[in-house]
Amino acid sequence: MNKNYEKKVNELEIENDKLRKEIKDIKEELENINNLLEEYNNFSKEEIDAYSDFVEGFVERKFIDPSTRVYSREFFDKIFFLLLETAFEKNNNYGLIIVKIPELENLNYKGEYYKGPEMEIGRILRNNVRLPLDLVMRYSKTVFSIIIPDIDEEVLFKVTDRIKYQLKNFTKSPETLEFYSFYLPKDLTSTEEILKYFD
Repeated sequence: MNKNYEKKVNELEIENDKLRKEIKDIKEELENINNLLEEYNNFSKEEIDAYSDFVEGFVERKFIDPSTRVYSREFFDKIFFLLLETAFEKNNNYGLIIVKIPELENLNYKGEYYKGPEMEIGRILRNNVRLPLDLVMRYSKTVFSIIIPDIDEEVLFKVTDRIKYQLKNFTKSPETLEFYSFYLPKDLTSTEEILKYFD
């Protein structure tokens, strides 16, 4: 009788330990699921906020430079380096053209409806690329950048030459113009290298 009793007690204790372990495993699993859900919710909120900011920028026209009708510095800050980092990671080929026009430094902005030299410069830059696939952006008062995805290196240099020719014929001081053309990631391999050319 005692032996049967002890055996039963041992079996119950083993079963009890097994149940405790299963409960512990279930609690740990639930905790992991809750953590994942919390991370997902935080990530989703960040994504929604970022998307809302992006849409708001277009609605309020923050992303369009009114004097040239190309993308503004605010748009540049949101998209430029993210796009380039993605290109580097995936090893996609991108063309990058940087144009510096020093004579714009002393030109006063006249607002959205001013049809002056800046508007014509914006038109020249836009007309030489494939909108909306290519991105023309104004980094500062005197510096513009153009990102051209899915382009051959030879075609990139032809586009650069066209822009160079047209701007030199339009600007008052063509000798001060600066042009930099890069085939990424072949020519440059980091955003830090690229940033030097915007100074």
